[in-house]
Amino acid sequence: MSSDYYYSTQQQGIDRRTKEFVVQRCLPFLKGSAVLDLGFVDGMWTDRILDLGWESDIVEGAERHVNHARQRYAGNDRVTIHHALFEAFQPSRRYNSIIAGDILRYISEPVTFLRHLKDWLATNGRVILTVPNSRSLHRRIGTLMNMEAHPTDANNRDKEVGNLRSYDRYQLRHELQCAGLRIVELRGCFLKPLSSGQMEGWSDDLLQAFCEIGDELEDYAWFLYAVCEA
Repeated sequence: MSSDYYYSTQQQGIDRRTKEFVVQRCLPFLKGSAVLDLGFVDGMWTDRILDLGWESDIVEGAERHVNHARQRYAGNDRVTIHHALFEAFQPSRRYNSIIAGDILRYISEPVTFLRHLKDWLATNGRVILTVPNSRSLHRRIGTLMNMEAHPTDANNRDKEVGNLRSYDRYQLRHELQCAGLRIVELRGCFLKPLSSGQMEGWSDDLLQAFCEIGDELEDYAWFLYAVCEA
């Protein structure tokens, strides 16, 4: 079950450390001061938004994540938390930035959903999307070890957290363009050679090195991020 992963040692440890690289890559593209944060787990995006002095509207469907957010930001009038499914959310304002952090693979009709995001943007606003790369190096290696038939097949973690689909750069680009979004940047970030468990004890310097080498091998990177405008 997904509850076995979220707030686990792995999620709060090595996976959070490596996803920080993705957040840092996307931060320069964010615009304020009104930000919509779709999908909350542990405040990785929200804390950055607040550090910039902006407002964050969080939308989250999982009650456990909602309760975590309410405890973390209790009394902070710059944070509004909406307990709703992403597809059912109806915003009361437009946003300078919309962050869709690792949620697109859970959406039943992604192109329709992306069109909604485009409509929720303020003038010159931006959508920031991140998704795991289905053709990452460690998934390719797992396929060669007969753990899956193909790198894009759902692995045990995909099934555990309820993924509906996977993405490579071609599929993500196609859906963004079908939704009428203009792609400012679509990149890969962080070369992940092994499973998270095998990397748990890696130093920050070693992780940084694999982030940098990932820039040379973006189609093999762990995560993809896209910066889009209407």
